Amino acid sequence: MTLSPQRAGTTALSPSAGKFLQAPFTAVLTTLRPDGSPHLTPVRFTWDAQAHLARVLTVNTTRKVKNVLAAPQARVALCQVDGFSWVVLEGTARVFESPERVAEGVRRYTERYFSGPPNPPGRVVVEITVDRVLSLNC
Repeated sequence: MTLSPQRAGTTALSPSAGKFLQAPFTAVLTTLRPDGSPHLTPVRFTWDAQAHLARVLTVNTTRKVKNVLAAPQARVALCQVDGFSWVVLEGTARVFESPERVAEGVRRYTERYFSGPPNPPGRVVVEITVDRVLSLNC
């Protein structure tokens, strides 16, 4: 088992962890419910290394969106796993419904997953400003 420098939690990514985040995997997004209990949801996401920003497309009626809106300063975590390799992106999240921000989320999603996302009514983008990265074996 190889512990990466990110194990201690920084915003820097090793080249291998950055490459790992480009693979078209899903991840689990953890937000906190109003009672403080965790809510975990499998999601597709994109990673903008230059801006330290992860994006998740969803709809405005989901529990994850309600959780972020109820506690905008609460911490969230996004964890991508493949076997015994993983990267966790931690930070704070905001919900945006502006057409420009949603379009940027769609553009990046399409690039990463090789097809466009669903287009349900009420689509929004959750943007996670990442300030801590943890990883193992990548």
